[in-house]
Amino acid sequence: MRNNQVGATLIVVLIFLVAITVIGTIAIRQSIVGLNIATNSQVAQLVMQNSDAAFFNVEHAENLIQSFSGSGMFGYINNENDKDKELVFCFRGDQERFFDINKVSIMQWESSKTKPTADALGKDGYCDARTNVSGNWFTSGRKAVMTQVAVKFPTATEQDAFYDRQRGIDPKEAQIEDAKRVKIFAVSLMPSLTSVDRNLINVCLQERMSDLSIPDDTSMPTIPSGTEDKDNPLKTVTECLASLNVPFTTQVSEYTITQNFS
Repeated sequence: MRNNQVGATLIVVLIFLVAITVIGTIAIRQSIVGLNIATNSQVAQLVMQNSDAAFFNVEHAENLIQSFSGSGMFGYINNENDKDKELVFCFRGDQERFFDINKVSIMQWESSKTKPTADALGKDGYCDARTNVSGNWFTSGRKAVMTQVAVKFPTATEQDAFYDRQRGIDPKEAQIEDAKRVKIFAVSLMPSLTSVDRNLINVCLQERMSDLSIPDDTSMPTIPSGTEDKDNPLKTVTECLASLNVPFTTQVSEYTITQNFS
């Protein structure tokens, strides 16, 4: 009789242990889910704030004065021969100025090319996600978020909401200045929160365009069947990063530039 009681006690204890284990496992899983939700929320907030910071600098009055000069982010590509080119630079925390013409790159489609030409001015403008490179390619000393900015004057009028609007006119000299639309892309990402090869992230940042509205006289390449998503040059930076599951956000702002005659 005593042996039966001891056996029953052991069974009850085992049942309690199993129940505690199950409850503990559920609690841990719920904690992990809650932590992931909090982390995702924080990541979304950080990348959005960094993109917002880039646009704040673009619209800052002191930066605008320099932007329209020949060495500025607008003035440098505000020519007929530079339409549909993307001026790209990394919003770096180790730079005193938001924009430096000596640290920019130009990306463009050229006829008969199978992918964008990305080294017209070198590759110093692109953010570098690798860990073994010198310099701070992030927006701050924490080295958490990097933001790459692209500036483009597109020529696709069917996508231009302002192409048929009133142009600036100088009544004295009868000079006409077209209103110009410029698109600015800010791509912010956190490479430390992914296990993806950093070289693949660099392919997205350094070999893909933010906008694929290219000149009509440029032939688009034929992509071989079976090509991986990340290897497709017709994918934008956003689409390329999405295929790698990298935490990122892309914000786009459009501005209309007009000449004010006085």
